[in-house]
Amino acid sequence: MANQSERYLQYLDALLNPFQKLTKVEFLQPDNSVAFFLSNENGYRRGYNPKYQSAALVQDGTLNVSFQNGARRKASIKLSDLDNAFEYNVNNIWFGQKVRLLMGLVLPDGTEFYLPQMVGLIKNPQSLLSENSKTVTFPLVDKWANLDGSLFGNLTDTYTVSQNSVQNSIYTAIANLLKTSQYDHKPTSDILAMIDNVSPIFTNYYDNKTYDVKDGDGSQTRTVYMTAVPYNISRDGGSTFGQLVLDLNEMLAGTIGYDPAGALRLDPSQTDINDIEKPVLWQFTQRNSNLSQISETIKNDQVYNDVIISGGGNTSGGVWGRASNNDPNSDTSIQAIGLKTYRETKANYFNSKQCLALAEYYLKRKTVLQKSVNITSSQMFHLVENQLVSVQRTDKPGSPTERHLINSFSLPIGETGAMTINATSVTDIPNFTVTSSSGV
Repeated sequence: MANQSERYLQYLDALLNPFQKLTKVEFLQPDNSVAFFLSNENGYRRGYNPKYQSAALVQDGTLNVSFQNGARRKASIKLSDLDNAFEYNVNNIWFGQKVRLLMGLVLPDGTEFYLPQMVGLIKNPQSLLSENSKTVTFPLVDKWANLDGSLFGNLTDTYTVSQNSVQNSIYTAIANLLKTSQYDHKPTSDILAMIDNVSPIFTNYYDNKTYDVKDGDGSQTRTVYMTAVPYNISRDGGSTFGQLVLDLNEMLAGTIGYDPAGALRLDPSQTDINDIEKPVLWQFTQRNSNLSQISETIKNDQVYNDVIISGGGNTSGGVWGRASNNDPNSDTSIQAIGLKTYRETKANYFNSKQCLALAEYYLKRKTVLQKSVNITSSQMFHLVENQLVSVQRTDKPGSPTERHLINSFSLPIGETGAMTINATSVTDIPNFTVTSSSGV
């Protein structure tokens, strides 16, 4: 039997030819085990016991994914429900029900191959009864909805994360937030009561990295780990757990959100500057039939070649970081089009390294001529936001291959229909000029 890597390569080959689309909707127990599932291939099974099979099937729907801090994934799934197996009530499917969405295809050897797309929560379900049919539509939102107050996550009292000089304390603080009881907002070891009992995934990029913390008059006081909470941070009642998580992530200038498998993932923006190191998840060429249409918009109003990030934190002297595009090989450098500055203030930034990291990240995204492309193609199930696809542009002299960073995509859940991908052209700018309040 082929291993998972071999099966993945078989899946990529299968995309080049007509294939049978598979969709599976798994309804999860609180411990994340599968209670029952529904698919377009096998129908409905509770506990995998055939005597509970229903006439229900996955009919239609759409998955939408966008790259941002916070909520990234949402879907709408339409099910047939002739025998009321999927009624939304307290004795059946109810508040807090987690749903795992998987999509894939039948491999050439006849076996099924699925890839996870999201783990979501049902929000505002709808049912429709007509003369000969009954359908249920389950809008799904990713598990960030348990943090941002849209389903759960509103704070009843002030929640404070205390200053800590121990490495990885930001990670510990985020993990502890997820382990809070959804019933009384107190710490709990009961995995069935936790806001999210799936362990978050933290980058090791920040481990053992340090910076200097300065007091209010600007004098140096101590050196701390980047992953330490440098000062007390609080959110009052009426705020949300999600805002606290974003505050903690902002201290690192990281990117954070739920991944396709349903784990909260924190990655560094600092390593996101050079896109050349990212994998290309799919190459649209004349040799494959996936690409059906591409449209391009030049967003010259969104181009900036100078970025200044100023901080506040617990200092009164002011910290800042600045990144400028003076690359003579860039069409949008300061020398080519003039100085175009973007400025932003981050109240939780207290160190120039934080400001500089975000300034470089923003400049990378804003200094390229914003060629926004919309790609219409046949369905694929392995694409991930903030990764690359490439397109061979046969309409341009020399048929160049252009790389594009995925901002968002929309994928049909039904067996038919095209997917759409929104992406931004990638041009690596190797020469930034950087300055900061620390004299970099």
